Amino acid sequence: MVFQKIQNSLKKLVGKAGFLKPDLNYLDDQDLSRFSEQDIILENENQIQQYLPEVLGQALARTWIDKRFLDAFYQYPIEILERGGVYLPDRVSVEFKKEKNQRPRVIVYETDKNKKRKLLELKLVMVAEQ
Repeated sequence: MVFQKIQNSLKKLVGKAGFLKPDLNYLDDQDLSRFSEQDIILENENQIQQYLPEVLGQALARTWIDKRFLDAFYQYPIEILERGGVYLPDRVSVEFKKEKNQRPRVIVYETDKNKKRKLLELKLVMVAEQ
C-alpha cells in the first residue's frame, strides 16, 4: 500500500517534468508494408529484372530497421511480397539470407523442370560520401 502511494507520487512528478515516454503503440496498427500504391504483377524474367530490385531494396532496407519485418521476411519472403502488393509467377522463389557477420541478401530463383536458376541477387551496401 505504501509502495503504491510512493509509485503514484513518482509517476505524477515524472509526468509533470515531461519525462514520460511517448506512447507509440499506434505505430503497430499501421500497415507500412506496401511497396507501391498499385499492385505490381511480374510475369516474366524481363519484368522481374526491371522492377524487383527496387522492391527488394526497400525490403532489405526495412529489415535493417524493423525487427518484426526482418523475422517475417526471413521466414516468408513470397508472402510478405504479396502482402505488399508484389506478385511473382509460381515458378519463381525468393530466399532471404542473413548469415553471421554478413550483410543480409535476397536471392531470386526460377525453377523449371527441376532446374533452379538464379535470376538475381541483391544486398544493400551503405556508402558514405563527402
